[in-house]
Amino acid sequence: MRRGFTLIELLIVMAIIAALMSVATPLGLNAVAQAKATNVAGNFRTLQQAVMQMITLEPNPPKNPDVDILEYLYTQKYISTKPSGFEVRYSEDRKAYIIKYTQNDIDPVKVKNIYASIEIDTGTGQLVLYVPLP
Repeated sequence: MRRGFTLIELLIVMAIIAALMSVATPLGLNAVAQAKATNVAGNFRTLQQAVMQMITLEPNPPKNPDVDILEYLYTQKYISTKPSGFEVRYSEDRKAYIIKYTQNDIDPVKVKNIYASIEIDTGTGQLVLYVPLP
């Protein structure tokens, strides 16, 4: 009675595993990219709601373009954590708060498909969301 596998049997098993991995890897990478886009869209929604709440509750919300509104939202407890890669500033020209995602690690179109209010800045390619003053 023989023990173990022959070299041909091991090569066949390795070829089958390689074929399965070549199919599974792109699906896994796409799932990770979709999850990241969903997370970024959720952070946009949370920040938009926090800015709207700040505008509604405070008689004089900060409107200085040099002030980091994200830090302000965090210190005033409008949000419980500061999401990484985001910037919130006030724009005097637009009379609106601008929420911007500054990292380039996601596909902007995927995020826009999840949350249609987000715009893609034509100059920088970054995702932005405008929250106008009432």
